[in-house]
Amino acid sequence: MSLDITTLDRPAVIEVWAPSCSACRAMQPDLDAAAERYAGTVDLIMVNAAEDVDAIKALGARGTPTLVGVRDGVEVFRHMGRRSADELEGLFAALAEGTASPRVGFTDLAVRVGAGAILTIVGLIAGPAWPLVGIGAAIAIVGAFAWWRSGG
Repeated sequence: MSLDITTLDRPAVIEVWAPSCSACRAMQPDLDAAAERYAGTVDLIMVNAAEDVDAIKALGARGTPTLVGVRDGVEVFRHMGRRSADELEGLFAALAEGTASPRVGFTDLAVRVGAGAILTIVGLIAGPAWPLVGIGAAIAIVGAFAWWRSGG
């Protein structure tokens, strides 16, 4: 299946999943519940990464699960990894209402800032290994900026 987000009739959450993905399976009941609550307003499109390589390429998905929100033919959010029931509800609600993309989850932000800080520290201890320090600092700064933008 070729997927062209510009041709979607209404807002949609596209989930890139795989049968072997435990996070996908764990999130599925909450995703189905949110999709059911917003049926007729927001579509849920499931893309099996193991079977639909063309759609994966079109979406630019790099892992599973990936959630892509589309409104008026434009991607409005993209999240990788498992989401809680509340986060999924927020994603569907934002698409249905046409509001701004929901806030990035605290876990995402903490992982970004933490991973950047750890890479920076390891880079400094290891030599210093300036490329590692630079990458770590960049990740931490981008994570901190996202945290600041989200009102964290």
